[in-house]
Amino acid sequence: MAERAETGYPILLHLQDKQVAVIGGGKVGARKVRYLLRAGARVLLISPEANAELQVLADNGEIEWIAARYQRDMLNDYMPIVVIAATDDGRVNQTVAQDAHRIRALCNVTNGSSDHSDFSNMALIEQPPLTIALSSNGKSPALIRLLKRRLEADIGEEYALLADWLGEIRQGQMQEPSTQTERQRIYQDIVTSEALALLREGEREKARHLFHSILLQDERE
Repeated sequence: MAERAETGYPILLHLQDKQVAVIGGGKVGARKVRYLLRAGARVLLISPEANAELQVLADNGEIEWIAARYQRDMLNDYMPIVVIAATDDGRVNQTVAQDAHRIRALCNVTNGSSDHSDFSNMALIEQPPLTIALSSNGKSPALIRLLKRRLEADIGEEYALLADWLGEIRQGQMQEPSTQTERQRIYQDIVTSEALALLREGEREKARHLFHSILLQDERE
């Protein structure tokens, strides 16, 4: 058996309209469902019971709920691309992982064991559209919690707002520099300018003016 690698391969999955499955209707399962819905996924929940949050989601048609204990090959009719095993029964979680691998789905077992998991979830800092993910590859959750607290204190909504403005350039809502070299230079000029400091101080109009002045300077050049 090959030795497990020391590090994983970090990715951001685009799950819009993709089928996923969560096995387990408790607190952990509900948290996973919440994040999957935010990603736009179509969520199948399999669990004989579900907490109040999940029941409301099912009643509203936001998720599909099979109110039954997981049985072998229940995933086959749905063919999810991501499966999360979040029950408190290790044998059930193992069966879910085996079935997921049989249909070539990525599986995560939430009980802390990586033996049957294809991926692990990272600690998140979110300032939409920014998402910052942290991981110690399982070596020090305490260190990750410390880093998360420190970064959350340092990264305010000003970063998200500047990211939105830069996104307007990339989406064609503003004149974008014509070459890759010019784009890199103008983006660097913006992010190293006083725009972030002005936003942090609540001077949004001044920051916006500076943002546009940098773009206009680039066009004049």
